[in-house]
Formats: sequence, structure tokens, C-alpha cells
Amino acid sequence: MTVFKGFLLITKRNIHMMFLYIAIFLTIAISVQKMTGGNQSGFAQESLNIAVIDRDGGKLARGLADYLAQYHTLVDLPDDPSVIQDRMFYREVYYIVTIPEDFEDRCLYGEELLPVTKIPGSNSGFYVDQQINTFLNDVRVMAASGFSLADAIAEVIDNSKDTAQVTMLDKNGFGGEQPLHAVMFQFIPYILISILCYSLGSIMIAFHNPDVKRRMMCSAIPVRRQNHQLVLGYVLVGIIVWLICTLMPFLLYREDFVNDPNMPYYLVNSFLMTLVALSLAFLVSTLISRNELISAVVNVISLGMSFLCGVFVDLDILGKGVRTFAQFLPVYWYELANKLLADNQSLSLAQTVSLLTDYGMQLLFAAVILGVALVISQNRQTA
Repeated sequence: MTVFKGFLLITKRNIHMMFLYIAIFLTIAISVQKMTGGNQSGFAQESLNIAVIDRDGGKLARGLADYLAQYHTLVDLPDDPSVIQDRMFYREVYYIVTIPEDFEDRCLYGEELLPVTKIPGSNSGFYVDQQINTFLNDVRVMAASGFSLADAIAEVIDNSKDTAQVTMLDKNGFGGEQPLHAVMFQFIPYILISILCYSLGSIMIAFHNPDVKRRMMCSAIPVRRQNHQLVLGYVLVGIIVWLICTLMPFLLYREDFVNDPNMPYYLVNSFLMTLVALSLAFLVSTLISRNELISAVVNVISLGMSFLCGVFVDLDILGKGVRTFAQFLPVYWYELANKLLADNQSLSLAQTVSLLTDYGMQLLFAAVILGVALVISQNRQTA
């Protein structure tokens, strides 16, 4: 087992890099959970810093300001374009309503649109637009029904104080929210690919050293046994890294994770991702011959797949073109399976078929990547 011992010795020298990537993984996962409020906040209405510049001073203008103040924080702002641009540039205010003179005649009964200044293309801008339109439409309807303007404004503001009770549809046993351990599993592909590609790539570069190769060829150990010992080293390192990654959800979210009926599926999914990472590590080791290139190549592979396939950015947010391209990458199918498990406590027959398809695609990618790596390795040996 000389080759296997040498494999473990080189692995030990790179163990500090493994712990560094694990620390990065934990930092990212926990930070995302804190930013999202631990996925326990439920439904909450968004409140923004907005400004109302009143050039009219009438009842309708004051009513609109009072109406918006129920949902947002009103910021005092002078009627100066340079100041407005400066405040919006630094995001001290996100939306500015400019109420013109004769507001009632021009915007309530007329067809003139209310002048607003907002961040182009922002969702928050459309959000406030809808609230202003709702207020004006409601006041217009009330006034047409015989209410005075003052009474119509008062009724609209009073009725807007009523809040609707929102109950999240509980499909996964976690109140409709994504379980915390699912968030951690979402980031596991990054750590698996990073650790295995970097550590195993460094190890194989050492074995590909011409002097080391000549010494191994002259040894009494057959080449076949040497390869078997290298494969054993690959498998051992892969299993250890997988166990460390899957142990963290048990330690951090013990009860929730253990009681989740999808726990075995999470473990299988992460194990298949480990096989993909091992095949990628073997491919990297066959393409790179210098240690200086490992970090650059590994970062491109791990970060590229993470951003394109839903690790750092949820699949729901990714554009259609990005998702179409991501289907040609193995991490996409891992994230697809992870999202399916996070959203459903029990799987229907169709969902089970989809899950098995995601598993099969990962295995297929692992086999294809391994096959390409073997062809490249064999060609280099015979060249």
C-alpha cells in the first residue's frame, strides 16, 4: 500500500485548504440564512423611504401623503432637482411623488398622470405605483357615489388600515417555508467541487511528476495495483469530505433534519454530487500539470457552476436563457432535486420520477466526465 500511503501523506499536507473551504461554506450558508431571517419571518409588507413633494396643498394631496405614510417612511425633501438626484443616487430615498398644482382637477378627474421619480426598473417603484393608483381609483369611485372629497379620502384611508391574514400553504411540513437544512444543502456543491478538485488535483500533480512516475514504474508494485490504490485514495477522500458536509446539517439542525422524511433523499443527492465532484477532480488532474494553475481553474469551475446552476442564486430567479444553458451542467440537476425536496414533504409519483431523473442525470454526467478524463489520460500516457 505504498502508493496509498503516499496519497494520504500528500492529502495531509493539503488539509489546511480543506478546512478553509469548509469555513467558507459555513460562513456563506449561515450568512444567507441570517439575511433571509432564517426563513421564519413569513409574509411581511415592504416599507420604503419615499418623499412627497406637495405643490398643491389641498385635501387630496394631504390625503395621499397620509395614505402612503401607512405603508412607507416619508422623508422630508426640498423641491430641488439636484438634491433629489443626489438622495436617489445614494439610495437615501427610493421613490418621490411630486403633487402638482390643481391636483384634484388634473389627476383625479382629469387624465394627467401623477409625476413620480423612481429608480428605473425597480420592483419597489411598481409597488408604490400600484398603491397610488389604488388610492386615486378608490377616492374617484367614492366621490362618484355621492361622498364629499373629504369623506371619500377619510373612508379610503380608514379602510386601508384593515390587514389581510396570510397563511402560507404548508406543502413541506415547515409552514410553507424552505427548511434551514435545505439552504445548507443548496451550497454543498460549491464546497464539494472546491475541496475535491483542489486537493485531489494537487495530489495527482505530484504523482504525475516525471521523476515520481519513473520511480513508480521501476517499483515492484504492478501498475494495476498502483492504480487501484490511487482509486482507493480518491474514494476515501471523497467519502470523508461527503461525511463532513452531511454531518453539519445534523449538528446545526438536528431535530428538523432528522424528522424530515426527505432526509435520505438529501443524503443520496449529496452523495451523487460527490461522485460528480470526484470525476471533475480527476479531469482537472489530467489537464493541469502545474500547481500554480489549480486555484484559477478550480475557482472558475466551482464559482461558474455555482452562479449558473442555482447554488448562490436561486433557480427561480435565474433567467430562462441561463437555466437552459445550466441544463448542460451537473450542478443544475442537483439543485433541481434539492428544490423539489425542500418544497414537498411527501412526493407524488410524478415528483418521484422527476427526482430519479435528477439523480440519473448526475450519474450520467459523472460517467461522461470520468470517461473524457480517462481518454485524455490514456492519450497522454501513450503520447
